[in-house]
Amino acid sequence: MATTSLELLAPAKLNLHLGIYPGRDERGYHRADSVMIGVAQADLVRIERSDELSLSTSIDCGVPQERNTAFRAARALCAALQRDESYAIHIEKRVPSQAGMGGASSDAASVLLGLCKLWDVDQLDARVVDVARGIGADVPFFLTMSPALLTGAGDVLEQTFPSLADVPIALVRPDVGVSTVEAYRTFDADPIEPPSPEAMCAALRESDARAVAAALYNNLEPAANKLAPQTAEVRRWLEEQPGVVAAQLTGSGSCVFAFCETHEDARRIAKDAQERRNWWACATTTVGAGAQFC
Repeated sequence: MATTSLELLAPAKLNLHLGIYPGRDERGYHRADSVMIGVAQADLVRIERSDELSLSTSIDCGVPQERNTAFRAARALCAALQRDESYAIHIEKRVPSQAGMGGASSDAASVLLGLCKLWDVDQLDARVVDVARGIGADVPFFLTMSPALLTGAGDVLEQTFPSLADVPIALVRPDVGVSTVEAYRTFDADPIEPPSPEAMCAALRESDARAVAAALYNNLEPAANKLAPQTAEVRRWLEEQPGVVAAQLTGSGSCVFAFCETHEDARRIAKDAQERRNWWACATTTVGAGAQFC
């Protein structure tokens, strides 16, 4: 009997290197070098057969169903592969929004992966990848989840790297989000030319977590700090904690992540951030490649 429903995890991502270049192309996009890795903190996505295409979430995401990235991904893939729009999608949200962790993009990619699984379609079929790129710049990364360098507008998979799994990570987000649109607008007012991502790429080729921590870079961070000064406060606090190797904002924020010496350090730091500072926080780990079906 054919499978009619499934569940899978939609992991968050961290930008290990984010280099935004000044100026925009003819499409209105910035050129970007983005080196990303997945972490175990994840939304839960359920897909099942239904009479029509619908989407529900555990919390109000603030946008109508038709504009939700996961719904748009399902509709676009059904059209591209000439399938009926007969699925109900539910997302249990565990990754905060406006955090720079790619929750919406990961949800969209997980819907694509789930439908590919149900239909026995290769997830890297050109039609699937085209749909992913059309939904959002980060979405293609989540189709494979290998540590990766993306170029172009941050949507062209340039190269992948060996899995760097089980690195202890503390995630801390202040009680404020950062609009990606506003972050880029602020960046444009005072742009910073980024360095090459090669140092980060070299560290990932060697699977050297210490070298990865030493090469962290994000030139959107100053713009995010202007919009939400609490992000700078979180990073300063993290860098003062015993057991933190290095810390940086991910994406346009507002979440800051810390590479930690041990899993116990990550758990202690997350607990202190929640109980002493009243910030959203969790201890997690980096994850390897591949879709995570439940």
